[in-house]
Amino acid sequence: MTGLRCPMCKKPLRDLERACPSCKTDLSLLVDYVGHLREGLHHAEALTKDGQLGDAVWAYLAILEIDPDNATARRQVGKVATAVRQFDKAAPGRRWLAEVQRRARWRAWLGDWGEEMTWGRFLSLAAWNLLLVVGGGVAGYFLARWWV
Repeated sequence: MTGLRCPMCKKPLRDLERACPSCKTDLSLLVDYVGHLREGLHHAEALTKDGQLGDAVWAYLAILEIDPDNATARRQVGKVATAVRQFDKAAPGRRWLAEVQRRARWRAWLGDWGEEMTWGRFLSLAAWNLLLVVGGGVAGYFLARWWV
């Protein structure tokens, strides 16, 4: 049993036949479609077993272009996507790069002190000064209450 049904009479098809045994409808397009899909799945599975994961993912993605609801291809691509996300989070090189970028932003911000004043820069400095004054006032208030 293939799980396929004739599009005309809706009866299940036992094999990949080019004509429906009941209504004699031409099923050659459907048979070619399913055949190519199965070949693609077998090819992708073989690539996965050989350890050629990059090519296997591309093969599964090609299957998903043809049949976006293919459960096997979706599952395999999902596994690879999850593994890549986990690798990106855990890789020491990624953490190092994020730290270097953070330091570069800080250095760029400090390096901007000598440049001419713009409205954005003025508002940024005003916000920081306001935050420092209010924070100092709140800290002073609590220190005074604690001290007395």
